[in-house]
Amino acid sequence: MAWIARGPDGFVQNTPEGRTASVPAVATHRGELWCLWSDYSGSLFYAVGDNSTFQPRVQFPDQGIPVLAEILGILHAIIIRASGELAHYVFDDFQQTWTVPALLQREAGFLSHTTPALMAFHNHLFLVFVQDAKLYYSMWSINPRDNTEVWSPPQEVSGISQVSEIPALFVLQGVLHVICASNDDSREILGFAYSPAEDIWNSCADVSEGRAASGVSATSYGDSAFLAFQENGPDDTSHLIYISEFKDGQWRPQEAVAGQASADPPQLAVLNGRINCIFNANDESKDLKWYSRSLHDFSLSSWMRDIPDETPLSTLTIPGTHDSCAESNIPFVRTQYLSITKQMEAGLRFLDLRCRADSEGQLYLYHGGIPINLPMYLSLEKVMNEVFDHLQKGDSAPTDTVLISINNDDVSGNLPPSVFYNAVKNFIDKTPNRWITKRTTATLGEARGKAVLLRRYHADPDIDPAELIGIDLSGWLNDNPDFTLQTADDVTITLQDKWKYSEIIPLADLVESKFNFVSNMLQKAAAGDPEHWFLNFTSAVGDPAEKGEIAESHWIAVGAHSKIIGKFVPGMNPHARRNFQWGVKTRYGVIAMDYPELPKDSDLIAWIIGTNM
Repeated sequence: MAWIARGPDGFVQNTPEGRTASVPAVATHRGELWCLWSDYSGSLFYAVGDNSTFQPRVQFPDQGIPVLAEILGILHAIIIRASGELAHYVFDDFQQTWTVPALLQREAGFLSHTTPALMAFHNHLFLVFVQDAKLYYSMWSINPRDNTEVWSPPQEVSGISQVSEIPALFVLQGVLHVICASNDDSREILGFAYSPAEDIWNSCADVSEGRAASGVSATSYGDSAFLAFQENGPDDTSHLIYISEFKDGQWRPQEAVAGQASADPPQLAVLNGRINCIFNANDESKDLKWYSRSLHDFSLSSWMRDIPDETPLSTLTIPGTHDSCAESNIPFVRTQYLSITKQMEAGLRFLDLRCRADSEGQLYLYHGGIPINLPMYLSLEKVMNEVFDHLQKGDSAPTDTVLISINNDDVSGNLPPSVFYNAVKNFIDKTPNRWITKRTTATLGEARGKAVLLRRYHADPDIDPAELIGIDLSGWLNDNPDFTLQTADDVTITLQDKWKYSEIIPLADLVESKFNFVSNMLQKAAAGDPEHWFLNFTSAVGDPAEKGEIAESHWIAVGAHSKIIGKFVPGMNPHARRNFQWGVKTRYGVIAMDYPELPKDSDLIAWIIGTNM
């Protein structure tokens, strides 16, 4: 795939608002691309975008050298001020502001004057920085029990005596690496791998054979790591940008980024299967420039484009989300960090919506009796507008569809089923051309640009069965690992939704148990009749922490440190990615996940989509 210019003619911002004489900071956060940079006056600005454009810049409340990273759905910034002190900022997504910074203690050894590296790994933030030609690291962690935060005292990275310029962090095959240029004429790229058990860095040979002019940057995606550096050696002055990919156990040949050159090391970030390279131009302007290329043969945002119209939807492998709108600021309610728009852009095409109808018949999203987006309420109308805006985006014909599973969150039984049924029907009747409400399986050609209703709620008993809407999932069995529904219209659906673990169980055993249920259903889907639907939920919840080891869905989906076994336990997402054979064109059904974009280097969504190709 070729590198192409993004934004307005390859610029992050219209000049002169996007110019910097130093290294920009780049990160992804909740499905968006973030860039933070210092202008010529020393002021810091940041901009937020997608894979095509950045929004206008916003001023950051500090000055200095920036670096960005996301952990547990929260964006962090470290700013190295002119004095050398390090300030730690956190972005408040609810208030859309940066918090008051915490200053890292100079007395403890936090002091630097060059761009550091920052990355999340195993629910810790790793900070690596250069001081007096030596490389140091520190870890930031948060205790989920009482929300206390702490930075560990800086320690020297083992085996590195003399380094220069800018370090970089990346994850390769589950191992955290740091790389940096040597402080000599060769500018050789040095690499070290972190051992969590020993809390030390060991020298490793799996680094690029390239040379760095003034530093390196890196990022990870699935089984690959990408290393960006300038030119091939210190004798060159062109500062051409090169990228090298580590895949299948070796570094692949370096590739130039469209012949572009940078004044400082280019920065990398992967968003929705595209690798983005942002850098300041190697000329007097120092304009922030932006190039990217796809890492797949398909676009995650429109992956159904080339699938034939006559394909029944039941024959597809469809990634999706569990409790899709639970992007809540309440931890035990939250199951997602991505908004519906960002889920659509990421290629997720099954949405699990839990609603309640108010006294006027208006529908709002809930999770377990708690309104989503407290103190505000999230309406079904707003959610579906985001869905349809994506499906019908642009001037070309729609390419994709979305399965919409709607369930009644009110399980009190105080109201007859007709109330909720008619509220949903009235809602759909406002835009009937946007919905597929037939009770049998539609083809992709019928459904492109539309939402397909999966009706998990009970019908109005007074309505003729021949007039009911949606594929009937109202016989859903709660907390069941394997059950089959047969609708009155001869549609067969087999589901896996074992989610409650109330017994005392270590996290590792819980993940293994849940994965076995998921894997069993994936295999059934692969071998099943093409007209037979399969719905498979990877989500689960442990009982409160006093009865089990882990309660929050995030730890089960992504992973957490287990006190019982004394090490980090990968969650369902990395477990499913590593322990199931995805690389075959096979139907695996609908797969609904919590936090499907995590861990940060995950390519699980792309692998699931790829089984259709």
